Amino acid sequence: QEAVQGVAFHSSYPLFASSSDDGSVHVFHGMVYSDLLQNPLIIPVKILRGHKVVDHMGVLDVTFHPRQPWLVTAGADKTVRLFCN
Repeated sequence: QEAVQGVAFHSSYPLFASSSDDGSVHVFHGMVYSDLLQNPLIIPVKILRGHKVVDHMGVLDVTFHPRQPWLVTAGADKTVRLFCN
C-alpha cells in the first residue's frame, strides 16, 4: 500500500477516481443522499493498471474527460495514459 497522489471527480457521472504510488488507479461509483443521516454509497468499479513504479512513485495525477467517462493519468514513468473503457 502506497500513498494516494490524486483524486478526481467527474462533472456529469457519479464517478470518482484515485491515483496511487503503487501504479494503480481505483475508480468508484459514489452517491451522497440528501438525508445526511444515511451513509454515502461508495462502490468500487475498476482498478486500472498500466504505469510502472519509478523511485517509489507511480501514478502522479488523474483527471476525467469533461463529457465522457474517460480517465487521463500521468505517471512517474514519464507516460500519459488514456483509459476509455
